[in-house]
Amino acid sequence: MTPLKKRVLASFSATAAPLAAMGLPIAIYVPPFYAETMGLSLASIGLIFTLARIWDVVTDPIMGAVIDRFSTRWGRRKHWIAIGTPILMVSIYMVFLPGEGVSVLYLGTWMFFLYIGYTMLTIAHQSWGAELATTYDERSRLFSWREIFVVGGMTVALAIPAVIEQFGSGALSDRVAGMGIFALILFPVAILPTLLFVPDKRSTSNVAVDWATAIKILLANRILWRLLVSVFFSNFASTVSGSLYVFFASYIFELPTHASLALLFYFLAGTLAMPGWMKLAISQGKERAIKVALTYGIVAKVGIFFVADPGNVPLFWTYTLLTGVAFGATPTLLRSMLADIVDVDELESGQKRTGLFFAILNTIDKLGSAIAVGIIFFILEQVVGFQAGADNSDEVIQGLLTVYCAAPVIAYLLTFLPLIGYPLNKQAHEQVRGELESRTAAEG
Repeated sequence: MTPLKKRVLASFSATAAPLAAMGLPIAIYVPPFYAETMGLSLASIGLIFTLARIWDVVTDPIMGAVIDRFSTRWGRRKHWIAIGTPILMVSIYMVFLPGEGVSVLYLGTWMFFLYIGYTMLTIAHQSWGAELATTYDERSRLFSWREIFVVGGMTVALAIPAVIEQFGSGALSDRVAGMGIFALILFPVAILPTLLFVPDKRSTSNVAVDWATAIKILLANRILWRLLVSVFFSNFASTVSGSLYVFFASYIFELPTHASLALLFYFLAGTLAMPGWMKLAISQGKERAIKVALTYGIVAKVGIFFVADPGNVPLFWTYTLLTGVAFGATPTLLRSMLADIVDVDELESGQKRTGLFFAILNTIDKLGSAIAVGIIFFILEQVVGFQAGADNSDEVIQGLLTVYCAAPVIAYLLTFLPLIGYPLNKQAHEQVRGELESRTAAEG
């Protein structure tokens, strides 16, 4: 395969930037905002996020099958991105810039529509990438480029609350509104190059895959099952860390005005480190690179549990920057590995079901996030006794620190286990690609 040109890589990856700029505050700022500013309980917010994500268990496979099924003169994927963008933008406005006196029903309704638009864009975009790059290393390259734009979108989005914290009112409502407006501006600017400059081949055949078939694929493909377990626990860990980070900065280190600026440099560190993870994946294999990243994350969480010190600015910043280095490695390489699994399925079934496979991955990814928010917020409120915006006791703060560190460590370990002895390495994938190309040549 001829390596993709940098213009194509950048144009394709651009769509990931506004998705990330929206997704970061959804995970980190929106739950505390609706708890502290809008007056909803943590348990209610956790329930809404859990139900919205669980609904994706139904919508994601259906959306993946539909995306695989219907192509247009634009190609297989472009039109879905064009359709999903306005749905997502309206939902962002309603969630990030709500009026006064919103209810649980209000938040639940607009989170429902937000996830529909998000599902449409992410499945179309990721499955498009798996078809755009077909070799083992080229997929690492493409998804690494995409992750750079992901982290870049998060970094720029975080600059907004950081500036507000340093020079403005610092109110959580202002920070959330600023990030929402930025995402609304960035979406059309970033998606236009993707639609104009990235090739998207039209499908030669429409493949309909129903829900029952999707379940059979999930249960029968052992390599896919192993990967999905890692995807679930990887996102569980990152969601716990993300959703509790504002509380971590405000109540454990007692540095609330440092939170957004520190997160800005956290993602900047992830952006700068991404080429290094790509090189490690190419030289040592994707699964080995993930294992290194997971080990790194475990050491960081265990370390901060024992040395966390309220008011210690250098320690807080050092921890944030060091953990940022490994932020993008695991999710990026897991998606690249799924693209390799799609090739195995195509060889065995004779059908290209990229959208369906990425829909299943997104479903599991969202389940990990939803269950994490539901469980962790319930534990914090009902077991630990933590109350956002209240004067919590030292014992409660220690419980918050324990949850913040222990839950991701357990999830990292459960992400690591399915990757032991992972069979679809570079050599195995090259054999699969060789057989696919030989079959295509013979049919041609």
